[in-house]
Amino acid sequence: MFKSYEEMLEELDREMRRLSDDMLMQMFRLPGSAGQVWSPRVDVYETKDDLVIKVCAAGIKPEQVEVSLSADDRFLTVRGVRTEGNIERRGVVRYYQLEVYYGPFERVIPLPAEVMIDRERLQAVYTDGFLVVILPKKREAEPRSVPITE
Repeated sequence: MFKSYEEMLEELDREMRRLSDDMLMQMFRLPGSAGQVWSPRVDVYETKDDLVIKVCAAGIKPEQVEVSLSADDRFLTVRGVRTEGNIERRGVVRYYQLEVYYGPFERVIPLPAEVMIDRERLQAVYTDGFLVVILPKKREAEPRSVPITE
């Protein structure tokens, strides 16, 4: 029932990081994003063939999410809303911990400039609470000889 000193420090550290993340998110909120109250966690990684964006989207229905790639292929925007649904809150006397955010969100993810994206083959899959956006890399063009005319 009692927490060790180390557990209390770890919990304090997690909470301080969460608070600082929330404060930074509020300070640097994009203009026109009024109503945005939270931002999902994101992993960005590269494979041999793809750039992959993995968004923590537990409790978000796929039809409540919009994904768009900027015209210059440098930013992926994920926006949507997470609703509480039919969660019953009547009778709640006290909350001990609240870490799950609800409401509208928007996350603008900068993409590595050196990775060229094939816009024609983009994919997005929602599975096990994650939205995985696959941005295939452009295939390198094969060398082509240029005819010379006289």
